[in-house]
Amino acid sequence: MDKHLHDAGAALIVFLIGLLPAALGAAVSLAYEQALTWRTGCMQFVVGVTVSYFAKLAFIAACAFYWHTAPDPYVEQAVTFTLGMIAFKAAPRFRDGVIELVVGIPDALRNAVPFLRRKDPQ
Repeated sequence: MDKHLHDAGAALIVFLIGLLPAALGAAVSLAYEQALTWRTGCMQFVVGVTVSYFAKLAFIAACAFYWHTAPDPYVEQAVTFTLGMIAFKAAPRFRDGVIELVVGIPDALRNAVPFLRRKDPQ
């Protein structure tokens, strides 16, 4: 039982260390924000860390795809830090763009498929 707890604790520490550059980037960017409530600041911090963590994974996968090698750990951490700094600023614009795109899908389908078009009332 102790071995399993030790392994779980070690895995948790490795995971948290992996999040450290993203968390530092998000924290630095929050330091420049003015008049944030605790709720908004915490939410922006979590969004910044989450987005930069998954963007880091995408960056690593893209490097492996294009150059057939993983990036240097220093470059990986720098990219994660930078993405953590800008992620929460970009997230609302990304969300609005996705919502606009999804809302426009029914009209685009109606215009693309002839039998779905609305007939004009005469």
